Amino acid sequence: MIFIETENLNLRVPSKENLDQWSEWINSPKIRGTISSTLIPKTKEMQWNWIENELNSKKRILLEICDKKNNLFLGVVSLSTINYENRSAQISTISPVKKNKENIHSVYEARRAILKYAFHELSINKVYAGTLYPENKSYMIKNMCLGFEVEGIKHDSQWHNNQPKMSINYFITQSIFKKKKIMDTKIKDLLSKKNMNLNEKKLSKIVSFLQIK
Repeated sequence: MIFIETENLNLRVPSKENLDQWSEWINSPKIRGTISSTLIPKTKEMQWNWIENELNSKKRILLEICDKKNNLFLGVVSLSTINYENRSAQISTISPVKKNKENIHSVYEARRAILKYAFHELSINKVYAGTLYPENKSYMIKNMCLGFEVEGIKHDSQWHNNQPKMSINYFITQSIFKKKKIMDTKIKDLLSKKNMNLNEKKLSKIVSFLQIK
């Protein structure tokens, strides 16, 4: 069932149709290296039980990202920890599928769509997230192109091989989303080389200022 439709994507309610692929991702060593919530192995049955529980929760919106042309399962986008009183929510995405020219920006098209849903239909004011750095540097830069701002750095976000891993906390508000005209600008323009370069320099300055020497 389609929940949100964009120019190139259908954001659908999860079904068992893509459960095998989803479970593979959750258990993937590659994904485990960048997303801390995938450190515990899950069977397909465990994964489906988790999906059903989350769909029944009022604190999460969980959607599959599917290509509109061929219905290819490209990933998952989510709003979680939805707090209607504080008007805040957390955004996350998993999308390890190798992209082609037609769906190369699918993650960011999906994230923009769920941001619009959060701000317009749920009246959320702030959407936040975190990502490991420098492992996800390119991902962070693209999120900044989408209007997100750096909120801070956590120097021991998680530990691996007895060494702390750093993460960047970032956010976007309804007013930033509107002021930067994120919905009115084409995804390819938001993620243009010029915009990417500008935000890479901006990110480097922020990290240099905040990072413990």
